[in-house]
Amino acid sequence: MADQAAVEYKAYADGQVDELVGAVKVLTDAVRANNLKAAQDAYAPSRVPWERIEPLAGLVEEIDGLVDSRVDDFSGVDDPKFTGWHRLEYLLFEKNTTEGGAPYADQLDKDIATLKEQFATVEVKPIDVSNGAAELIEEVSEGKITGEEDRYSKTDLWDFDANMQGAQAAVDKLTPALNEADPALLGKIDAGITSVFDTMAPLRQGEGWVLFCTENDPYPSPRCPAVTVTPDVIDKLKAELAGLSENLSQVSGVLKLS
Repeated sequence: MADQAAVEYKAYADGQVDELVGAVKVLTDAVRANNLKAAQDAYAPSRVPWERIEPLAGLVEEIDGLVDSRVDDFSGVDDPKFTGWHRLEYLLFEKNTTEGGAPYADQLDKDIATLKEQFATVEVKPIDVSNGAAELIEEVSEGKITGEEDRYSKTDLWDFDANMQGAQAAVDKLTPALNEADPALLGKIDAGITSVFDTMAPLRQGEGWVLFCTENDPYPSPRCPAVTVTPDVIDKLKAELAGLSENLSQVSGVLKLS
């Protein structure tokens, strides 16, 4: 059953990669057309398919560093090695311009095309599915919750939600195996996922999310004139994510995956 889960999750991930190519092109076309509003609007949606499958996409060497590294990994925003979404995010939201963005848009298209080409031949094992789900939640609970990821655009909640969707998809594929091996653990995981989605639900805004503006924001932005995500909500999410992360970390062992 775990082998079948890997086959099904690979098919899910292949579909996300296809969706990613199109979503990124909406962003990059807007940048090349010097349409700032359209580019800003396309930024967060362009990341969603990537964030759903980020651990699996990382099986393609070097891609993550090219498309999703933050400025902290470089000497500064003008470091020529700083490319990908967050280089464009800096231009679009911190500088409020598309000027100078075309080369980064072209590079992002090229790197995502490389991902699509190479991901087709990636072998996904059952442990990649279970570990991937755990990694997605761990990344939110230990990193993204600080606002470090989308510090210029404040669109972090789009990433949170996509990570949750990706983890839920992995759990769905593993459900038959987990239901047989440890139904109690499966129940805890399902309840944990539901709790996080319920806590996030009031932060919905139209088809997207409110900006991630927190109290004592370590990444202050003029896009945040007021707090949109209160300390109580942050604390609740942290607790829920930590519990979910702990339960997901047990899946590989319970299913005897290696």
